[in-house]
Amino acid sequence: MQRRHIVFIAGILAVLSTILPLGTAIIYAGHRAMEDERAHLGEYSDWTLMRAERNFDRISDVFRELQNTRWDPCSDAHIARMRKLAVDNLAVEEVGYFIDGKLACTSWGKVSLLVARGTPDARLAGGFGLYLNVMPQVSAGRPVIVVDRGDYNTLVSHQRFVDVLTDTPMTIGIATLDGRLIAVNGKAPDEVLRRAASADGTVHLGAHVYRSVHDGHFRAFAITDHAYVQSRMDRELWALIPLALLVSAALVGLIVWLTRRLLTPRRALAAAIRRREFHVLYQPIMEIATGLCVGAEALLRWRRDDGTDVPPDVFIPLAEEYHLIEPLTDMMIGCVVADLADMLRRDHDVHVAINISAADMQSGRFLPVLTEALAAAGVAPRQVWLEATERGFIDAALARQTLERARAQGHLVAIDDFGTGYSSLSQLATLPLDGLKIDKSFVDAIGRDAATSVVVPHVIEIGHGLNLLIIAEGVETLAQEAYLRAAGVGFAQGWLYAKALTASEFLAFQETTNGQRVSPFLASLAG
Repeated sequence: MQRRHIVFIAGILAVLSTILPLGTAIIYAGHRAMEDERAHLGEYSDWTLMRAERNFDRISDVFRELQNTRWDPCSDAHIARMRKLAVDNLAVEEVGYFIDGKLACTSWGKVSLLVARGTPDARLAGGFGLYLNVMPQVSAGRPVIVVDRGDYNTLVSHQRFVDVLTDTPMTIGIATLDGRLIAVNGKAPDEVLRRAASADGTVHLGAHVYRSVHDGHFRAFAITDHAYVQSRMDRELWALIPLALLVSAALVGLIVWLTRRLLTPRRALAAAIRRREFHVLYQPIMEIATGLCVGAEALLRWRRDDGTDVPPDVFIPLAEEYHLIEPLTDMMIGCVVADLADMLRRDHDVHVAINISAADMQSGRFLPVLTEALAAAGVAPRQVWLEATERGFIDAALARQTLERARAQGHLVAIDDFGTGYSSLSQLATLPLDGLKIDKSFVDAIGRDAATSVVVPHVIEIGHGLNLLIIAEGVETLAQEAYLRAAGVGFAQGWLYAKALTASEFLAFQETTNGQRVSPFLASLAG
């Protein structure tokens, strides 16, 4: 995954990690508040229903008592009995007796007014008739509920059905099973009352929430303002916010930690190798005496997905430290063969130099890889020179084995950046080498009054003494070239001749520079 994608995704995840716990807390608080209020309303609707059924049982007891005993209609004893039942029964306000559909007497006495029985608003199981909002004509007073059965009726206060104490602002009510309102304690919009009286369930309707239940003769409901649910939700939310913030902080911290791990140099380098973000440039190597291009040094370059270049002196040490240098070496070999195989097959006088890391030089692992790639491409091993830094010779015995194997296969081997490491002259003399490269830092000192200016002639003297090819790196001026020519240095590379080129640019440079001319030195190698 590309670096910018990792950063982008990490940013999105961090935002989500901040939002989601808080959003979850809000949703959970709302759900919890609604469930708690549902249970709360359910308790009161159940209590209201139980209260209504209990009072209706008391009313039924009055009818049962009167109908199971024979009386002389409206006699003093009859009226006295009705009065006692009305007084003793908490649910009943008054009892009446009808003869031929007309009220003859009540628990107050005989009736002289003409009061017809009428048609009930609703009928209940057990033969009961229910009259809603009846204005008493004998005893006067507020509207009441009338329940009749047989020749008797009872007057019942609305509050007897809904006299339930609540611990929060709430409207409770009782209705018939077909949705006729019987009694309501409190206020609520008509539509809410109608819906609550008509069907069971917990419903959020507009600014109200209600719970309806039914059993036996009635449906009971409890209604509350949604603002109360909101206040309950707010309390739940304030209790959850610290936990949500803690979870958010933990998630963001985890994302930052994972992102930093994904963006560590090791992971970035490994990802770049998988995505093959590396390419090879070619620094022409010139024969100073003839001005001919005799080959090129292959230079591995890393261009990140954001277009930035990572210097080799940064990623090469990282690759060695994190044991990723081997896939880089393999990639270099593959790129060089793919880029220059046609030229190398066509012109046997040209070579390309590949840098070999210290780890590869010690293990020799790269040689079979290189041999297989060259054989598949039809390129002669002598056209591929190997360059190794002095660090590659720390274990001289292992390095000597690798060098001997390489030379036996036809490769020329040079020590790179000589003088910058720790190899001694005696150690150098024991190694099977073909060339020596003077580091750019020493070439820069040519013609200057610098401490390192005395190193160049000494290095050149060592090279001549060991009969090694000498290649100077980083040549940028004609004065440097003149000095090197006079000192007997055979080859040079640097911006005086060309910058590091792409494969196509190098092919064009080599063809333009050499034309049909051939280096006598390379011709001797080819022969």
